[in-house]
Amino acid sequence: MKKYTHAWLAMMAMKRIEKAKIPARQQDDAKALITWFKNYRDFVLSGAWYPDSVFKDMSTSHIVKYKPDASGTSGSFRVMPPTLQMYRLGLTSDMYGKPYTLEKRHNICDRCEAFTESLIDSFKILTMENEGSPIVPSNNHIAMRFFILSHYIADCHMPLHCDARSFYNKNEVHGFIEDEWDKQVRSSYCIDEDNERFFYDPEGYPLKNIAMTELMKYVEEDLEKREFVWSWGTGCNNTWDYMSGISQYSYLMSYRLVPADHIPDEISKNLYMNSSAYKDHFLEYSKVILGDAVESIAKVWLHAWVRYRDWFRDTELAYFKAQQKQADNNLKTANKIIDNYPADKEKQAGKVKDSRSSLDAKQQDYDSTIAKGRNADKKAEALEKARTKLAEAEEKLARLEADYKEAQASLENLKALLLAAQIQVKRKEAEIKRYADSNSGI
Repeated sequence: MKKYTHAWLAMMAMKRIEKAKIPARQQDDAKALITWFKNYRDFVLSGAWYPDSVFKDMSTSHIVKYKPDASGTSGSFRVMPPTLQMYRLGLTSDMYGKPYTLEKRHNICDRCEAFTESLIDSFKILTMENEGSPIVPSNNHIAMRFFILSHYIADCHMPLHCDARSFYNKNEVHGFIEDEWDKQVRSSYCIDEDNERFFYDPEGYPLKNIAMTELMKYVEEDLEKREFVWSWGTGCNNTWDYMSGISQYSYLMSYRLVPADHIPDEISKNLYMNSSAYKDHFLEYSKVILGDAVESIAKVWLHAWVRYRDWFRDTELAYFKAQQKQADNNLKTANKIIDNYPADKEKQAGKVKDSRSSLDAKQQDYDSTIAKGRNADKKAEALEKARTKLAEAEEKLARLEADYKEAQASLENLKALLLAAQIQVKRKEAEIKRYADSNSGI
């Protein structure tokens, strides 16, 4: 797919998340994601085009090539969400269930999984690092990763990216199809050419031209009424599984878009344009491909965001529990000081009394020795130790009283802090319970 098609698909995915009837468990997270996203929409064109303009990993990471193979051992196809139109068409394909092989060295599904994980990890780092940390990723950086991820997801929906037949070079069919989609995007929306971005409508999405193409209009309208299904599909547990299923039905769609009797090495762009495959079905299949691409980008994005938000809620709960434990320990310590004070005071006062009596005795002993004209160095040393011991005993008694007064004064505040911490923990536990869903993880 071309530059503006990729950017448009990403913007439509944002719109899909905002406008779709998201399941209750993910609604709050979806709203939060869109609020966050709209601050970074100007990066969509550069971000969604980065894989082609900078990474240039087209020969390996933008494709996964399926090839019909009667001797192949695999003929299984994943069960995908029923709202995917490529999936529904694939079930009626003549090639559905027939053996195939996969060419090696193609890793678009790996790429989608890797970028999904990097998004979640980047948000975690952003959350845990102190503001201004030199290692923290910026929100701009993370938004770029969202748009980069959308590129790989979209490419997996381009049927010819999943077909081992060759559609490049002299026949130009691959490039022609992608050019057709890009022309329709550019003619249907207002483009800010100077700044390489869309002009926006009041809601922050690409501003439509007065006359839109049938394809663009259909995709917009279809997404408004299409049911949003949260689950990945039967047997799909993560981004990789889901994109693998997408690639299978994209492969089947390729044989609809360019039927097997249209021999790639012999068909040119002009011949394809004059074929019944193009005249009768190109628009129909383009609607399916682009609509499903938007749906998948929105789904993968939202799953990644929800995974981060679930982690964040768990992290917050752990923090609040630590605060509750500390508040509980502080209150217990204060109560222990208050409860033990009478006994501790009496005991320490006895030590002070004993130390004072000991000091008096040593003072008398020292005075007597001096009066007799004898060497009183040892007596002086013993006297100094007695003074120190009395001072320490008196200091400890004073500290006991100060701790007691402080504990009494802070008791109500400590109770309030514990109560506040308990409320925070209960609220966060209730929030997590409310969001609990076996489908929430990737």
